[in-house]
Amino acid sequence: MDDSRNTHALSARLEKLSEAYLTRLTLEFERLVEIAGQLANEPRCLEALQQLNSALHSLAGSAGTFGFVQLGRQAREQEQQVAKVLEQPSNDKQPLPVSEWIAQLQSALETDKSQKAAMGIETSRVENINGAPCIWLIERDAMLAEYMVQQLHSFGFQVRHFSDAKELDQDKTTTPDVLLIDHRATQQESLKINPVAFWQERLKDLTCPILFTGTEESFTARLHALRSGGSNYFVKPLDMIKLASYVAQLIKTKDTVPERVMVIENDVELAHHLQGVLEAANMQVMVLDHPGMLFEAINDFNPELILMDLWLQDVTGPELAALLGQMERWSQLPVIYLSGESNAELRGQALLKGGDAFLEKPIDSNLLINLCRSRVKRLRNLEHTKNRDGLTGLLKHASIKEALQDQWQLTQRKAQTFCVVMLDIDHFKKVNDTHGHAVGDLVIAAVGTLLRQRFRSTDKLGRYGGEEFALVMIDCTSDNALRMVNSLREDFAAIQFTGGGKQFACTLSAGVVDNQHFPDDTAEALLNRADRALYQAKNSGRNRVCLAAN
Repeated sequence: MDDSRNTHALSARLEKLSEAYLTRLTLEFERLVEIAGQLANEPRCLEALQQLNSALHSLAGSAGTFGFVQLGRQAREQEQQVAKVLEQPSNDKQPLPVSEWIAQLQSALETDKSQKAAMGIETSRVENINGAPCIWLIERDAMLAEYMVQQLHSFGFQVRHFSDAKELDQDKTTTPDVLLIDHRATQQESLKINPVAFWQERLKDLTCPILFTGTEESFTARLHALRSGGSNYFVKPLDMIKLASYVAQLIKTKDTVPERVMVIENDVELAHHLQGVLEAANMQVMVLDHPGMLFEAINDFNPELILMDLWLQDVTGPELAALLGQMERWSQLPVIYLSGESNAELRGQALLKGGDAFLEKPIDSNLLINLCRSRVKRLRNLEHTKNRDGLTGLLKHASIKEALQDQWQLTQRKAQTFCVVMLDIDHFKKVNDTHGHAVGDLVIAAVGTLLRQRFRSTDKLGRYGGEEFALVMIDCTSDNALRMVNSLREDFAAIQFTGGGKQFACTLSAGVVDNQHFPDDTAEALLNRADRALYQAKNSGRNRVCLAAN
């Protein structure tokens, strides 16, 4: 099927989904009018109030996701008012102003229609990739589920939809990479009685990450999701771009590099024992025998945690920690002291000079592993927050340049091939001018999510600025880089974006260089070569990848 027929088919499907949702809204408004009549005659009719709560809950969860933002917000506010009445019944016979609420909802809908707020993304290419990560989606709202499946497919995920939580009990043979659940995804009475116990029982055998969704943006909803086994909770209306980006990153962490731990310990036998314990837990460990070689070793190994004896030959642990604190690059590196020191004052002084915790000798192996893992995770989360672009989740400009410099310095000491890639979205200014900056952000976020989905966890991926991206591909030849970037370019070109009711596609141009062909180049020189190759791709017609020339 050619591109024009693909685009037509995708447009037709999106238009059909949009028309179907508007038809559904008409039916839901009719249902609200009927409930309003019931409550006018019997203001505290429990069944009618529950039906009203359910109807508003459905609107709050789906409207915003389909682009009817004001309608979704209005429905959520009204749902919260009904929930208060259900939680605190009274003898007050004053009816709720449901007719006024319906008028407010209709007004919000007309506002949304006039603003044409709907945005979306769809593709006919990436959803068919073999071996794509699998998401199980449990969502009772069939239309919302169809939309979510379509959007997740567009980012290369396989999705299996369950319309009710009870269907999980019917399949015990396969498991997903991620489970995505609406926290009200069943009508079973046991969910209403004790939601945490209900989900704990259903999910106890699953080892994959579990994400909950719901319209309640509250402490209680998030706490219930956490206690039920969820690692995160996403509030409806769902931002599908952010959700897809989060899922891509979550799946990527399964393949993340091991924690890197440096051990500095006078007792050689103890040092190698700790090394064995941590390596058995799949961590990378370096034992440093001579503290005077700390700076050379730390630059080569790039540890994420240091286990350090409090008393070393010719130097103390706190002195080494203080020296690290003087260097900006290593000032946030976690340091755990290994010591049998019982003097509280000395321990306190050691922590003040630099250091995060003490492990008392003899060292408990399980405590050692858990402490190392938690501190490295905290460091990675801190670096992620500090160094990552909020829209794409990729490294910021300064951070990707630093990653390139670090890789270049590493190859000066140890031969390794790497590639530098510069990417740019073609005619991006036209996207912003035609469809608005919100849609432009959607396009940029889509590139970020595809990069994280397609490339390896060892590759360094950054948003260089605006619509431009920079990649440092580790242990990669120019031929492999060309193949991977061209595949990304084709996947991105296949995506159909929707903005303001109009559908359009975007393309990428890229330039590639590897350090093998330019062994005398600095990191900055390689970046400049990739940038020139990018502009060669632009000047020769765009939507292509060019290799830097000698």
